[in-house]
Amino acid sequence: MKRQTTKWIALLTVCTMLTGLLTGCGTVEPDKTDTNAEQSSEQNTASEGAKSNAEEPNAEAESQTPEETTGIVYPLEGAGTLTWGMQRNANWSERHDSWADTHFVQELQKNTGITITMEHVDNADGMKLLLAGGKYPDLITFNLNVYYSGKEPKAIADNIVYGMEPEFLQENAPDYWAYLEENPSIKKAITTPEGLITCFAMVRGDEILKSSYTMFIRDDWCEQLELPIPETADEYYETLKAFKEELNVEIPLCVTANALINLLDYGILTSPFGIASRGAYVEDGKVKLGYAQEGYKDVLAWLNKLYEEKLLDPNFTTIEQNIVDSNILTGVSGVSSGSIGSKMGVLLKTNAEQDFSLAAVPSLVANKGDTAMFAHYDNGLPGTNTYITTDCKDPAAAAHFLNYGYTQEGHMLYNFGTEGLSYEMVDGIPTYTDLIMKNEEGLSVSQAMSEYELAWWGGPFVQDRNYILQYYEWEAQREALDTITKTDVAKYKLPNTLISEENQDEYANISSEINTYRAEMELKFIRGEESLDNFDQYLENLKNMNIDRLIEIEQEALDEFNSR
Repeated sequence: MKRQTTKWIALLTVCTMLTGLLTGCGTVEPDKTDTNAEQSSEQNTASEGAKSNAEEPNAEAESQTPEETTGIVYPLEGAGTLTWGMQRNANWSERHDSWADTHFVQELQKNTGITITMEHVDNADGMKLLLAGGKYPDLITFNLNVYYSGKEPKAIADNIVYGMEPEFLQENAPDYWAYLEENPSIKKAITTPEGLITCFAMVRGDEILKSSYTMFIRDDWCEQLELPIPETADEYYETLKAFKEELNVEIPLCVTANALINLLDYGILTSPFGIASRGAYVEDGKVKLGYAQEGYKDVLAWLNKLYEEKLLDPNFTTIEQNIVDSNILTGVSGVSSGSIGSKMGVLLKTNAEQDFSLAAVPSLVANKGDTAMFAHYDNGLPGTNTYITTDCKDPAAAAHFLNYGYTQEGHMLYNFGTEGLSYEMVDGIPTYTDLIMKNEEGLSVSQAMSEYELAWWGGPFVQDRNYILQYYEWEAQREALDTITKTDVAKYKLPNTLISEENQDEYANISSEINTYRAEMELKFIRGEESLDNFDQYLENLKNMNIDRLIEIEQEALDEFNSR
């Protein structure tokens, strides 16, 4: 069924500042959602930027791989069954009714002694409905900091998530606790102001893993037209126009509503207008909301121009991702977006035998030579975390199970799968076999990975940098990684702040009302249903809805985070 206009509004309403997608599927492709969410010896041909990150990891990155177990013996005896709520993902769902049918989950069950029963939802809205129903699986893997008003602390206060005392983790998840102790920045980001640990975190184990979402373009068409890969907003517009007028491309820019959200929240389209991101970001120590800045009017006016001239897909609010992919593959469209891994990689593989080429478009700027303010960047925590819920009858057993991902054995299974099957050790490096890289059944790398490991998406483990350099099997992907990392995102990125208990209800109420209104107005402005002459009134209405207090609460959370 096609998504209706209300789907765009719902997506805009639930998304604030996206912290990630999921390498591989892309955030919101995982996500992520694309996002969600990503070779063998070819890893050595990665871009120079990628090489330097991999060959000279920082001190924190060197501690990301667990060395040995700290106490719990696997498989657990008499461990029983856990229910696990998770979104379906196209990488495996076309072949399996349940993720539990994959080789990875079967190995996970064997190694831990826990039997897994999956409770799947189709998308983020499905998970929100599940949580609203008041009955929860034992575990959920989801991005509550994006999709739940008040973020993780509010989910604890609302009696959905089981908030964990440090002593609980020390006793029941010692390997995870040891990792948090060795990586205080990660521990700080998942600890509420009241001292509770919110989740078993998905962690990017190296700087090279923190950026994965991009806008991409048919660069072979750019070459045909003797045009450079666009860097500025003006060049981007002229390129789309040339695609339409000179190559008769029907829909130059084709994205889903979700992908357009990503392009705005990751700042890929906003820097030319002096806005780091549509969502929350930091400038000179102060929290700002991009959609409440005067400069956001220029962002919307520019998008309206693309829409009116039919350079942006007029059906972006209803189009499904499979149609977007088809349009790119068949030449109906020339620009889209997604993760470097599971999106660019799949498209390149699908059209490998044709005259077809893709290149990453950098975050746009106002003038050539400028440095973009923002891009997709995860701060080490993409947000696809795993939570024990309050309906779990045995939280200790759940913690024992989730702890496995932070052991050495669990680290290898989650990142590389089964030795001798999906990977071999080559010169001390876990190296994917042809089962993954050259699958005889025609599976893409991400599809093959989804059968045997979870590094392509997200879960309770630390992602290994050796995964990504193999995952990016195409030179265009490795070049894309280098392209998207040349920004000032670290300067503007809001850390993983959490709202204090005393502010949670107020924050949730204000943000819910504002997000609904903002989503409605953004859609109307882009589609020309509301004149941008009324943008000042839009800003005034946000003030009347108490947006200043919303920013004040965010600022308090940032100040508290920085004080720890």
